[in-house]
Amino acid sequence: MNEPRTILVSGATGTVGRHVTAGLTSRGVRVRALTRDPAAADLPARVEAVPGSPFDPAGLEPWLDGVSGVFLMLPRFADIAAVRETVRVIARHAEHVVFLSSGAVRDGVPATGQSGAIARAHAEVEEAIRDSGIAWTFLRPYRFAANILRWGEAIRAGAPVPVVLPHVPVTLLDERDIAAVAVHALTEDGHAGARYELTGPEPLTPVRQLAIIGEVTGRRIAWTERPAEDWIRTVLGRDATDAEVAGMRANIEDSASSVTDTITRVTGRPARTFREWVFEHTHELTGPLPELRRDDAGFVLASTWRVADPARQRAAAAAALDDWRDRPWPPGLLAHSVLLGTDGHTLLHYSQWTDSGAVEAFRRAGRTRRNDDIDAVVSGIERLTATGYRRYRSAVPDRPIEPGMVVLVSFATESAAVGARFVDALLTRHPVNTGERPPDGMGGNHFHLAVDGSRVLNYAEFTDEAAHQRVVDTRLRAGDDVPGLIAGTPGLTPLGFERFLPYGTRYGRG
Repeated sequence: MNEPRTILVSGATGTVGRHVTAGLTSRGVRVRALTRDPAAADLPARVEAVPGSPFDPAGLEPWLDGVSGVFLMLPRFADIAAVRETVRVIARHAEHVVFLSSGAVRDGVPATGQSGAIARAHAEVEEAIRDSGIAWTFLRPYRFAANILRWGEAIRAGAPVPVVLPHVPVTLLDERDIAAVAVHALTEDGHAGARYELTGPEPLTPVRQLAIIGEVTGRRIAWTERPAEDWIRTVLGRDATDAEVAGMRANIEDSASSVTDTITRVTGRPARTFREWVFEHTHELTGPLPELRRDDAGFVLASTWRVADPARQRAAAAAALDDWRDRPWPPGLLAHSVLLGTDGHTLLHYSQWTDSGAVEAFRRAGRTRRNDDIDAVVSGIERLTATGYRRYRSAVPDRPIEPGMVVLVSFATESAAVGARFVDALLTRHPVNTGERPPDGMGGNHFHLAVDGSRVLNYAEFTDEAAHQRVVDTRLRAGDDVPGLIAGTPGLTPLGFERFLPYGTRYGRG
């Protein structure tokens, strides 16, 4: 096949389609991106975003002029009759279609005999494509790693994650690998008539998947078993027969651990591991903040920057995190988080390390170079403070919140012993230990002691600024218990508080 003039990508803003679009444009291919709302597509400027749907063949046809290849996918499994007509329309204009089908489809079985709605819908479209006479390639992925993003809400809330068939190993597929196969099929000869079964490189039980997420992010993640039949009916529909439910469960258990080498054969590189996928999706799984209580974090470096305005503040935060993409990750750095001060000028860098020696090694080897590279992207950064801490004690409610704001409350201390005595006394008054109900919107309080004994830092979590202000107004007035404790602790000087909004976290890959 000659290099295509233009490729039409359906679902161009979706999980796979966005990566197909990026892969094609990186090869110099012109992309026409089919999406329901081009104005909100957020695609590169050189991509032509157009409105349309595979379920609207008449509306799609004008966008097929000059198109030589199509990446086709089903956003849902209804209106297959309309998609059959869409296939006929595509065949009148294009030379080749790459269809994102399903690993549930079985060869030699007509669409009406396939097991389950997913397999039937994709088999029907495969039949329509074969009947149309257009050159075709079918991609049949098995389990998408992206499906486990549904665990994110429970993980962020600190709740047990509901898992299906917790001890049945499955191979999870990175969406970037599906897209890479599609790009090869759309831009190279030799893929017409291929049915590519796509899997991840390793079978992993859901329990092991959660353990890997925990290893990357430092979280202890609990789980509870969700009945498989209940989950299957959410996939197939509540009107699915008992036989269909049993058949899908059998298919999962029979084929879940199957591993193919298709991705390696087509792309020339191994399929990405689940751990690699987790590194790219930590924000969606765990949110932008780190796990404060991770056991392996023996040292915390808290540093602050100041910039001129909110636009530069966000640009500096992005530059600081993006810089890690291409830079070797320092040994001993577990996570680097950036938070944005509500003043629009301040940035907080909260980085967790295995020990202080790892920080010193990085300072000697690469810190100056990293700062220079960030300054080349965002000018005018003023680096203010950098203090080393060890987390001392935490108080976290039984029902943790997902923080929308972090408040740093700082105290100067004459020694580490002063700081420890203050924190110990303060925690005897904390709602977690007194049994009273915590204030609405207040999460954990994580107390840090400076390594040099000069500071106490309270990293306090709240749902929002209003929740913190309620605590200030109702518990921190002159004459209240906590202000009295502060005033009555020799060698302790309050330094005030700063409010920060979560921005993002990068995790180490070691």
